[in-house]
Amino acid sequence: MLAAGLLFTMLDTGVKTLAQDYSPVQVVWARYVGHMLVLIGYFMWLGRGPGIAMLKTTSLSGQCLRGLLLLGASTFAYLAFRSLPILQVYVVNFSSPLLVTLMAIPLLKERVSWRQGLAILVGFGGVLICVGPIDWRSQPAILLPFGMTLCFALYQLTTRRFGRDDHPLTSLFYAGLAGALVSSVVVPAFWTPIDPWHLPLFMFVGLMGAASQLTLILAMRYAPASLVSPFLYLQIIWAALFGFVFFGDVPRPETWIGAALITVAGIVLATAKRRQPRQGSH
Repeated sequence: MLAAGLLFTMLDTGVKTLAQDYSPVQVVWARYVGHMLVLIGYFMWLGRGPGIAMLKTTSLSGQCLRGLLLLGASTFAYLAFRSLPILQVYVVNFSSPLLVTLMAIPLLKERVSWRQGLAILVGFGGVLICVGPIDWRSQPAILLPFGMTLCFALYQLTTRRFGRDDHPLTSLFYAGLAGALVSSVVVPAFWTPIDPWHLPLFMFVGLMGAASQLTLILAMRYAPASLVSPFLYLQIIWAALFGFVFFGDVPRPETWIGAALITVAGIVLATAKRRQPRQGSH
């Protein structure tokens, strides 16, 4: 999980760099095509039998829906990275566990304890502090992380609903396939010729996209989510460091306060015992 957090930050640093010169749609395309190339190569290395077995799913439509939601989250994120600091985008996105817990009540019929309810209130208070008093009309980009957070929360819920009976690599494959197919259809309308000097960075983004997802899935597979999930919040430190070194972003005090509240709330939700047995998730 520590490796996943670092790889995600490296991925997003590459994305933010490319998004200054290329359409975020083109960067999204590179991320998902690279994701699929790495995963297909791994399936081929496994051999025909095990590789084909990885393609079997109990719900093709559900897996495709997961992929489209992840694609939506990636698109909102890459649009946000174009004009917002990485850390600010991360802090808002880390509120997704709060949204997942709320949405699981009507969608998955789960119940929330008073402790979880208090954590949700504290977490959303942290989001408001992080965003601060902003004129939404003059700074519409600040809305983009909220679109990303909504898509990612729905992605997590659909993973719990449709991905619990499939192998983790099967879920990873179909999530990447949906993103690669849809982005390949629309990318010609946003295409900008790639500078040869930027080609390695495009390849880096694709590689990091696959590697970060694989390490995250392995972490969830070999240890309880409640144990490893809080370690992902160290991304906040990586995001602050990478943002300062590569882009000169200096976090505002409000960002740190909001990040601390959201982190505490997320850890409480990750470790709190649910009143109902947990749904399987990847």
